[in-house]
Amino acid sequence: MIEFLYAEINVIGIVLLLLFLNNMNRGRSRRLPVDQRIFNACLWMNVLIFVFDTGMWLADGNPQAAVRTLNLLVTMLYYVSNPLICLLWLTYTDFKIFESKQGLLGRVPFYAIPCGINAVLSVVSVFTGWLFTVDAKGTYARGPYFWVMAAAALVYLLLSFGLAVRDVVRNGWAENRTVNIHLVIFPVGILAASVVQILFFGVSLIWVCALVAFASIYINIQNGQIATDPLTGLYNRRRLDEHFQRRLKLLKPDRILFAIMIDLDDFKAINDELGHATGDDALVKTGELLRRVCKGSDDFIARMGGDEFVVLGERPLAEGVQELMDRIAAEAARCSDECGLGYRLKPSMGHSIYTKNDTANTFFATADAAMYRNKHERKQSR
Repeated sequence: MIEFLYAEINVIGIVLLLLFLNNMNRGRSRRLPVDQRIFNACLWMNVLIFVFDTGMWLADGNPQAAVRTLNLLVTMLYYVSNPLICLLWLTYTDFKIFESKQGLLGRVPFYAIPCGINAVLSVVSVFTGWLFTVDAKGTYARGPYFWVMAAAALVYLLLSFGLAVRDVVRNGWAENRTVNIHLVIFPVGILAASVVQILFFGVSLIWVCALVAFASIYINIQNGQIATDPLTGLYNRRRLDEHFQRRLKLLKPDRILFAIMIDLDDFKAINDELGHATGDDALVKTGELLRRVCKGSDDFIARMGGDEFVVLGERPLAEGVQELMDRIAAEAARCSDECGLGYRLKPSMGHSIYTKNDTANTFFATADAAMYRNKHERKQSR
């Protein structure tokens, strides 16, 4: 009877997670930001764990050969998945704290080592029984090295917790309170549930707790705490302001922080002459070309509103900022010539470089003023 109860709980969890995923991604044809893609992956992995856990409960104790084989398979996948979802949470924590895709990509190979070891042992355990066994009667039991899987998952949770606490100590709690709550509380809750599940064999608690935590984060996403522009999939002004403050705290002495303001020339004419759907397409194409040009960097791209965009990033030298603007202009010209748009993308651009005397307002206002000077010069030269 307990098997069917846990199976029912898991099915409810699967339905809720699929509803979260559907609502988060409904109507989004554009690429999601990195943090939201990692969060999506966490939700999908939680769905899979519920599926594997359900299979284990329903197949347990059935001696039929086919069912026993199924039990071995889902148990192996369950053991692989437990540290994997914790690894995904660590990457989510890493990105939310450092906001660096390139830095994260450099650390992921090291992060993945415990997960890789556990995956190999999980597959081998089908034959050796090291991590788990399913006996001739189809009954599941933990193996003598079960602790390896548990340790791998706990290492990721402890590391996530450590990163979050260190960030709070360095940068304070209040400025990023909503994110900090989840980064600190999530691993603590899962760690507590893990201890209970390890000590009391037969209790299935961890991923129900994970579901509750993910639901809380999901609600904050829906409330705009992780804010993106629905048309282009880029970040919006609210998220830009949050990122700017964090970027300042992480800025290294040998790097310069810059902002490039971008405005499309003749955008009103595109809307008036070709229709607002074409105008929306121009905005989407601009977002796509900015992603292409900035690919491989940690440049932060946002839509400020209307036809205004901003790129915020770091370079070792100021010359690199002009090189980036030149690449944006070249890509806009190429796209206008080769993509059959029916209109031309003509970005005016201006930039600013952060100094210690700047505030957020003066920093972005300087870039904005430079962009309008560029727009005026382009009009005068026609």
